[in-house]
Amino acid sequence: MNSLPVGIADIVNLGASFAITGAIYYVYRRNQSVVEKLDDAPHLTIDGRLKDILQITPGARLQYVVLEGAVQPVVKSLKSKFQKEAVGVLQKYMVKQQRLLWNGFTRSWSDNEQILLQNLNAVPFTLVGPDETAVNVLSPQQSSGDLMEIIYEKFHQANLSLSDIVGQYLSGEKIKGQLETEEMLKVGTILTGVGELILEKDGTLNLRPPTNSAPYFLSIKDFNTLRQNRENVAFWWKALAIASALATTFALFWVGRSYYNSMKVRWQRDQARREFERRLSEAPRVTAPAAATEANNELETVCVICLSQPRNCILLDCGHVCCCFTCYQALPRQNCPICRQRIRRVVPLYLV
Repeated sequence: MNSLPVGIADIVNLGASFAITGAIYYVYRRNQSVVEKLDDAPHLTIDGRLKDILQITPGARLQYVVLEGAVQPVVKSLKSKFQKEAVGVLQKYMVKQQRLLWNGFTRSWSDNEQILLQNLNAVPFTLVGPDETAVNVLSPQQSSGDLMEIIYEKFHQANLSLSDIVGQYLSGEKIKGQLETEEMLKVGTILTGVGELILEKDGTLNLRPPTNSAPYFLSIKDFNTLRQNRENVAFWWKALAIASALATTFALFWVGRSYYNSMKVRWQRDQARREFERRLSEAPRVTAPAAATEANNELETVCVICLSQPRNCILLDCGHVCCCFTCYQALPRQNCPICRQRIRRVVPLYLV
């Protein structure tokens, strides 16, 4: 009777559902706030009026703006290793090993990549407007977005002997080969930048990561594409949050239903016990000779379950008198302990 009306597992599952839903909703709101900040950010043209705008702005800065300009190196550009005509300001060379790993749980092979070599080279660069006004781009490595394009890609097939193939099956790892790529932000590319614009004391314009924790974007795609990509991410997180909320609602309903059913059983048992005690109290008292007889046959009238209380109820329809009413209510299944027949109802045993 003192046990919890709801199982510990149900409570843990419900708490986990609320926690997961809250975490997913938080991620959704964070992505949605990015979309809202992009919508609120002013679009400025890189020209001579930028300095005039910043000079009359408190702190000579705009916390979140959208700029578009052509990429130009400050001093010297980088040259591609594989395309002589390609020059840029950011360059990433990468060698990745492609392989298949055996998954013992799903009993299948799955693709996997491992980075063997990665080099990143960068030179200072600016975004140049139509009238040759330049904005320095700071900390491009801290930005999000499609910053570079792949200008070289080659796959080198692995040459394996028979012993290598057998060893791969035994180890659960198949080497497919190596993928060699080179990415570059080319000179002259129209780059979209979203960040904090500041006018330095020497008159230079700098675009840098926002100091108000807003996301910093640099992308070779236009602003509408950048915004749409972020909106798509927010949409899928919203759909996942709705699905998680529905699952949590179902879990809450399930726990509530279990709680109600458990409490209903308790109420019914309490009501049955009170009714049994009332009917038992209204029964004729045991006479002295009967009491003496009962004392002599105490072992024959004791409850077969607890072995401490007298047998005070009749189990119907079988008619066995074998237990006390407290033990009857504690039976895990409503079956007679003697004949295992289904118990339909219980009546008090009157000793006269």
